[in-house]
Amino acid sequence: MIYDVVTNDEGQYSTWPAERDLPEGWKQTGFRGGKEECLGHIEAEWTDLTPVSVRELLEPQTNTLGTERLVLRELTPAQVAGLLDENATSEDWIEGYPLPGSKNAATGFGRRTADQMRFGFGMYHLVRASDGLVIGEMGFHQPPNGGAVEVGFGLAESCRGAGYATEALTGLARWAFTQPGVDQVVGRTLTANTPSQGVLTRTGFRHESRDGDIERFVLRAADLAPVSEPLGLDDEGAAVIADVIDARLPGGRRHELVFAPGTDPLVRAVREDGSTLAFVQCGALKGVDDKDNHFLDIVVRPEAARRGLGSRLLAEARVFAREEGKSGLIAATADEDAISGSWVRKHGFEVIGLHGVSKRAPGAPAAEAPDHLAVQQVDRADAEAVEELVALAVATCSEVVLPGGVKLKLEPETVRHIVLGKGEGDGLLFICRQDGRPVGWLASDSVREGGVRLVDAQVLAECAGTGVLQALLAAAAGRADREGLTVTSVVEEKGQPELAEALVRAGFVRESGRTIWRLTLDTAAPQA
Repeated sequence: MIYDVVTNDEGQYSTWPAERDLPEGWKQTGFRGGKEECLGHIEAEWTDLTPVSVRELLEPQTNTLGTERLVLRELTPAQVAGLLDENATSEDWIEGYPLPGSKNAATGFGRRTADQMRFGFGMYHLVRASDGLVIGEMGFHQPPNGGAVEVGFGLAESCRGAGYATEALTGLARWAFTQPGVDQVVGRTLTANTPSQGVLTRTGFRHESRDGDIERFVLRAADLAPVSEPLGLDDEGAAVIADVIDARLPGGRRHELVFAPGTDPLVRAVREDGSTLAFVQCGALKGVDDKDNHFLDIVVRPEAARRGLGSRLLAEARVFAREEGKSGLIAATADEDAISGSWVRKHGFEVIGLHGVSKRAPGAPAAEAPDHLAVQQVDRADAEAVEELVALAVATCSEVVLPGGVKLKLEPETVRHIVLGKGEGDGLLFICRQDGRPVGWLASDSVREGGVRLVDAQVLAECAGTGVLQALLAAAAGRADREGLTVTSVVEEKGQPELAEALVRAGFVRESGRTIWRLTLDTAAPQA
């Protein structure tokens, strides 16, 4: 007679005639043969006769902690022992795990005595919440001794540089300080291991001593970075934001976010001892129709750098944007701010646009306007001419595509405000006609300290490439030369190549700019 080897939910094995239906609660293992063959297979496979339900009762309890992007799952002694197998693998582990140091960590854990097995002070897997993959490990070398406990950690190479280690270590340290007998958390690294030292310092650890090539860091509860708190968008909140920006880039040009009315953006600050160390703003911008992305601004005071505040605020922004159904975050960094550019690249942002700031000095050579076009300066007192220009601007603004393929969505009154500015104003206004039909416009803000800034110069999409922008800039350059004015322009160089080229032909020289970045959510940033 032919038999099947069968098993149940308790992990028990038996044989069953192949031609008979299985009783309830049992399932086939896939092994089939004669009676003796099946019994031999069972003897080889059923090595632990203890029922699963009993084994679960006998297993020591383990701890689980959650952070913004991770779950820290403490391992049982049996799971730790499994890491000693050089061929250990799991579909739940990211490529590159176990780590080169996993076996050493498991070996150290295995040397513990029974009285050193204390809940929560073991070895943890770091599980990425977005996909459930184990991306690294972290844990304590021993339970608390003399008020101190020592930690160790490691990440798969593909997941380094995204702030995961800092996030996990902060969460684990916060938990440790809630436990009796823990006054400080210690971390030790090789002198050459600067990435791990960065994780420790960003978490709040302070360097205490060096012994040969080993650096010793210590964290006390008071050193942990504070959590963020809501920040209003009223005058007081605006003043706080301006103060942090000025501290970060003294005298630098600020790029402030103006959020869409009726939305509820994420605006939070990290404070300590009455001072605001950092802030994050994240949400939908006014006048921008972007269903896929939120716009982001994170600024950290220089004296609070390298404490992981930016990474932690970015983690909050990621969660917020995902909850609002967004797939990306867009940020801008100034050319002169190399630190911020390096930071966003390290955290996985990719370049999607370049904003160039160019200036034209009085008398700079400028290309002439094409003969087939006529440019007229608009008198602001001529209501009919002004309305014609505003109507044209409404039409061209609706065709503008921002970095990342996002379209502008501006109400006519908003366009009017952009073009004409506040109050009466004395900025330049020009309209370009082709065969009597208005096809392009240019506007600047008011004259200030011998200079003006171009608000924009746009042309109907159907007339692109016909010299309209060159004609408008030639007219503006002529007016500026007569009055001795310096003209400044900001252009999206990747999205407005025709305007960028026309500015060069009109005598503008690029001086600085901003890089526009996008972070695709639910992806890990590469290692810097």
